[in-house]
Amino acid sequence: MFFGKREIAGLDIGSSAIKLVEIRETRQGYQLKNVGESLLQPDAIVDKVIRDQDAVIDALSLLIDNLRFKTRNVVISISGNSVIIKKVSLPVMNDDELREAIPWELKQFIPQNIEDINYDFQVLPGEDSEGTMEVLIAAAKKDLTNGYIQIVNEVGLNPVVVDIDLFALENMYEANYSETNGILALVNIGAAITNINILENGISIFARDLAMGGNQFNEWAQKELGIGFDESEVLKLSLGTKEVTAELNRIANDFRESICGEIKRTLDFFSSTFSKPKVDKIMLGGGSSKVPNLGTELENITRCKVEPVNPFRNIMYSVSDFDPEYIKDIAPKMGVAVGLALRKIGDKF
Repeated sequence: MFFGKREIAGLDIGSSAIKLVEIRETRQGYQLKNVGESLLQPDAIVDKVIRDQDAVIDALSLLIDNLRFKTRNVVISISGNSVIIKKVSLPVMNDDELREAIPWELKQFIPQNIEDINYDFQVLPGEDSEGTMEVLIAAAKKDLTNGYIQIVNEVGLNPVVVDIDLFALENMYEANYSETNGILALVNIGAAITNINILENGISIFARDLAMGGNQFNEWAQKELGIGFDESEVLKLSLGTKEVTAELNRIANDFRESICGEIKRTLDFFSSTFSKPKVDKIMLGGGSSKVPNLGTELENITRCKVEPVNPFRNIMYSVSDFDPEYIKDIAPKMGVAVGLALRKIGDKF
């Protein structure tokens, strides 16, 4: 988004961790060059707004040092309530006419002054019988994007593209999966945000961020068990690895039911609002998707086939450089970062 190649890397600054992925494009296909993450303090980023700039800079600097990262150009992304994604129907027009028309469209659903907004757009394939075309518009406040850009600049990196998490996931899926027929949902459950991007034949037709994620589990555990954030995170990571107390199991069940219920409501809204068939498949990812039995719960509630998404499915790597068990473990949380790493300067979202 906002216009942006190789050498570039994907830098996903999330609410709980910063993830970095670097991919080399070869004649044989994509090859993993660098990957890693650095955890953030709990309140460093709240509701996708940077609250503690120094903490984020320290975590990013540590990640760069640990990975011996040398590439300067990176692609970053934003998400959450401050990002607006809208699909509009417009009369068929050329690029110059469309560029003049978009600000007028934005004024109808954005209360802020257009000068305070970053936006981009993309014409979707196809044209209806009435001679109109569908255009996908994405917009966000400049102060939000500038906060992330400033962080990246502070550590000596150059953000060449500012993307949106939802569309980075689409890019990741396109590079790894050739099965694009029908309607499916990409669902990425992060710490604070759950991204849902519904694709029809590989093209995004509906996208929404839910303001909930794995942090909800932590908050419930802290409140009901009287513990701190760090201990709640340890308990969340321990789920499925050992026997848990009845109380912790209840919290995990409540978390699964809550987040799967919200996802189902979003899919139901899509089905009732758009004249499209129902979603019949969900590709599930995100760090919080690793909560045991979450995929099964989602499948039961939505009655959709649920399959874990693998961002490294079509990306080669050397086992002498990367431990396959490590790649398998981090794969769920790397969807956005991989999608960003596959961008090129000048890409549309």
